[in-house]
Amino acid sequence: MGPADRAAYPGAGRPPGPTRGGAAVVVLGLVAALTGWWFGVGRYTVAPQLVSLSRADAQAQADRAGFTLAYTDPRYDETVPKDRVLLQNPVSAARIVKGGMITLTLSLGPERFPVPDVVGKEFELAEADLVSAKLTVVKGPTRYDDNLPAGVVVDTDPKVGAEVKPGAKVTLILSKGRAPITVPNLVGKNVNEARATLAQLGLVPVETYKDSDKPKDEILSQSPADGSGVEKGTQVKLELSKGPAQVVVPRVVDLPCPQAKQVLESQGFPVAIQFNPNGIVRFQAPGENSQVPPGTAVTIGCL
Repeated sequence: MGPADRAAYPGAGRPPGPTRGGAAVVVLGLVAALTGWWFGVGRYTVAPQLVSLSRADAQAQADRAGFTLAYTDPRYDETVPKDRVLLQNPVSAARIVKGGMITLTLSLGPERFPVPDVVGKEFELAEADLVSAKLTVVKGPTRYDDNLPAGVVVDTDPKVGAEVKPGAKVTLILSKGRAPITVPNLVGKNVNEARATLAQLGLVPVETYKDSDKPKDEILSQSPADGSGVEKGTQVKLELSKGPAQVVVPRVVDLPCPQAKQVLESQGFPVAIQFNPNGIVRFQAPGENSQVPPGTAVTIGCL
């Protein structure tokens, strides 16, 4: 083909190239491949580890990674503290759509119940209250009580209000009623009289002393209080007076008897005068510098 022919037919003499239809097929193939990659792999990532994080920390980490959080009902757990993530769905490292939703279950912490206040109730009623609180009832020992009749709950173990696990055992201590011996009033009595009274009743005195202005060996307080019911052999604690603090007797020997009397009485000592009330003090009893209880009488001999 000559030059004139090639001018008339521009495409003549060149190798055949791709057609528009072929290019379209290539583009469609690429789009299909990318679409397949996106829906098959590209739009997915992995879920972060949120278990054991606090709610606030889990939210912050989800926000940074572009995830949305949802929450199911929280659950009690013996080991995971309250408001920390107990479970997550999808689990950590599982495949998840980018920007997808992760559902969390938070911990309520260990499940605990306060022991209900059943003191003062009959055993059957107290038992029903504890069972309804998911606790196990144990019938415990009995003891005397001045205020509650026999068969009524006087105490619990653990104590009322204590936090316990579901199914925990609660022991009910029941009253035997009032004890048979009534404690007498001993306050103000001498210790010897109190000892004799307690011995007759079969009770045991336990004595302690303290400083007091009351006479020595006078009973200041007692426990149990008078009127309490107790069993034979019960200890009764008695607090006794040591007596007033000791005072020192001044020297009045060689003073005129009227002056000596004045000195002693001004310090609270009653005075007994022997012989000549207008003479000179020749002796005194108790002697000078003696330590005696306040109000002790001092005898002076005047000649």
